[in-house]
Order: sequence, then C-alpha cells, then structure tokens
Amino acid sequence: MISYEEVGMLLGLAAARDQRTVGEADNLAWHADLNAANVTYPVAEQALTRFYAKEMASLEPDQRRRVTTPDIIGIARKIRAERVVDFIYEPPPGDEDPHYLQRLRRQLADTANGDRPAVPDRPAIASAAPRDMKALVDLVGRSVPGDDEAADEAVVAIRRPGPLGVECPTCHAAIGRACKAGEFDGGRRRELRKPHAARGRVARGEPASLESPEAIERRRAASLAHLERLAADEADAS
Repeated sequence: MISYEEVGMLLGLAAARDQRTVGEADNLAWHADLNAANVTYPVAEQALTRFYAKEMASLEPDQRRRVTTPDIIGIARKIRAERVVDFIYEPPPGDEDPHYLQRLRRQLADTANGDRPAVPDRPAIASAAPRDMKALVDLVGRSVPGDDEAADEAVVAIRRPGPLGVECPTCHAAIGRACKAGEFDGGRRRELRKPHAARGRVARGEPASLESPEAIERRRAASLAHLERLAADEADAS
C-alpha cells in the first residue's frame, strides 16, 4: 500500500514541520504501521497536512506536539469516510453483473483513496437517441411529475436499462442496488448475484407476477371468505 521510499518522503515532510530527527527505526515503524492500516501515500500526505494545518494550528504553542502514526491513521480514516459519503455504484454495461461485490469493493476503495469521484460523470441524454431528446423537450412547461404518455416515455428513456433500473417488487431493493435474500447472515440480508425474476419482468414491462389478474382476484376472494368463516366460528364459539 505504501512503499519504504514513500514513508521516507512522508517523514521528511513531518520533519520539515516539527524539526524531528528521522532514523532507520522511524522508517521501519511508520512503514509497518501504515501498511497494517492500509493507508496509501496520497491519503497519508493529506492526513499529515490536515494534522498540522488544522488540528495543531488550532492549539496554543505549548499544547502542540509531533505527529505519530496513530494520528495519520485516524485522520486518514476520516478522509476516506468523507469521500464515500455520496458514493454511487457504477455498474458495467448490460443487465447482468456477476462480479458485483468485487466491483463494488474496488470502486469503494478507489473512491476512498481519491482515485475515483464519488459521483461519476454520466451523460444526461444518450447522443445516439435523438427521439429521447424530443420526448424531454416536449415536457418543457408541463407539471412534474406528469401522467401523460410523453412523460412516461421520457422516464423510460432516461431510466437505466436492465433489472437494476427498477425497484424490486420482491425484496424492495432500491434502483441500482442488488436484490436481497430472505435469509439473514450476521444480521444483514445476503445480496444475490442475480436479481429476482419478478424484477426482470418489471424491467421488461411485464407484470411482476406470473398469475393472471383473474387468478389473483380469485385467490384474494378465497382468502377473504376464509377470514369471514374464521370470524363467524369465533362468534359462534363465544
């Protein structure tokens, strides 16, 4: 994560600020501590600057001290956490993402380290779809949200394609989020590698359920009748 030479540069920057004497043991200790905490050099340098420019600058001269590796590690964690506050996952092209967890972890790490923006730049309208532009232009001046066909067409046009472009009717996973299993693993629902079948049907414009509306209505009526019989039996028993 951070090389021995980079640790030497970091300690040189610290010495320039607090006039410390740096030796081989300092390099070895800082190299071991920062690598154990997975702190990269760019983040460590920013943490060093924040320590002296903000934390020590706010103290009286007699209260100031030299920076240590726990200081760097603690501030580095704050910097990384701040960078992922607005994190947005960027899926690959297409409907399937078999390596979702690996890609998510990599994007989170790149965002925390400053190698990737938290909110990636995306074109608002695809240049290869001029009819989408016309649908959006037709909405200018109308109330939002609209309930006419042009508004529905525009929403579909700018919505992300595939199952992840809709909320899952089975587990209610939000748009862009992987579907969740019903089982719990360590207090958290396990993420599925593939979205629920109902989510795929909704994304294709099909009903979420494979049952016909008539079958659903018959099942609902049977359930109501069963509840009425139970209520009648309880009334007779009392």
